[in-house]
Amino acid sequence: MDRFDKRTGDATSLVISATFLGLVVLFAAWGSSRAVRYLAVEGSPEWMSVFVNYAIMLAVSLILVLASSTGDPSRFGFTRPKVGGGYVAGITWGVILGAIASSVTLTSRAGGMSPLKGLSFVQIILLVWVLASVAEEILVRGYVQSYLEPLMDRGFSVFHLRISLPVIMSAVFFALMHIILLATGTSFLTTYIVVVFAFFLGLVAAYQRERTGSILPAIAAHVSFNVGGVVGGAIYVILQIAVVGKTAVEVTKALSG
Repeated sequence: MDRFDKRTGDATSLVISATFLGLVVLFAAWGSSRAVRYLAVEGSPEWMSVFVNYAIMLAVSLILVLASSTGDPSRFGFTRPKVGGGYVAGITWGVILGAIASSVTLTSRAGGMSPLKGLSFVQIILLVWVLASVAEEILVRGYVQSYLEPLMDRGFSVFHLRISLPVIMSAVFFALMHIILLATGTSFLTTYIVVVFAFFLGLVAAYQRERTGSILPAIAAHVSFNVGGVVGGAIYVILQIAVVGKTAVEVTKALSG
């Protein structure tokens, strides 16, 4: 009984520590971006606060990884995948989930995410598809999930897939960290949709991270999710024109409104 209590206590402490460190990085990044937005003079570029947010997240996450790796960053997924199939599965599920998430958001008229308003498509590709995907995956799948690696023996199986506790906790943390969108003026419905689909994306990315031992398939899945969002949006527009019978102008007005 004492041994079980000790193991449970150690697991709880590990989860709390990983969550705390992850939150420190998140609030350091978010606080820096809000400071930039607050101090920005009129006419400052919209992309600046978004860039600062993810640049700080990436920098602090890398510092944590380097400080904790004791010279071996491969423990945190900084290595090539040890087994094949991670890229294909991650990219496939990323595109599918992204397309569904985009379709649900457009169908429900939930609106977009406030931090992205005012950004050009090229800026979204560079800041969200690339920088955000890399920064968030290094933080969540690289640091937080690796921090919880001693708990890999805990978990459950579903559809013949082994889902460990670090995979679940990584997905939960990844989903809940998007609640901060509410503080940026994003609607509750949009935030809710983002959180739900972030959880499923988190499961895919975390599973591939654990299975392959590398964060590269996780990053690929994350980028693919964002690409899938565009695919879903394009499918929605095509269906509105071809099936519903709306004109391109009407669809554009509905989306912008």
